[in-house]
Amino acid sequence: MVDKKQAMIKMKINPIRKEGGSRTYSNYVRVVSGPGDITLQFCDIKPPTSDEDTASLRSSPVMKPLIDAEIVLPIDVAQSLANVLKGQLEKVGKKINPKSN
Repeated sequence: MVDKKQAMIKMKINPIRKEGGSRTYSNYVRVVSGPGDITLQFCDIKPPTSDEDTASLRSSPVMKPLIDAEIVLPIDVAQSLANVLKGQLEKVGKKINPKSN
């Protein structure tokens, strides 16, 4: 029987977008947590385009945008994502405002 430590192989993963695959723009993400996972729901929120839309939002200020993409992550993957995002945001912040760091 193979020990779990012996069976683990270190590898690097380089994802490739499938041919014809596309990217989806999102300016809003809703995060929902369950007992064993985190769900990310991505939407593209657009401003009202008519007086009727504006009046509707004033009377009932609840938007119900369509979810463009929904990703479910196990907790350990979500934690890794949070760490990577934090690092990337720190890098970007240093490039945008180098004197503040």
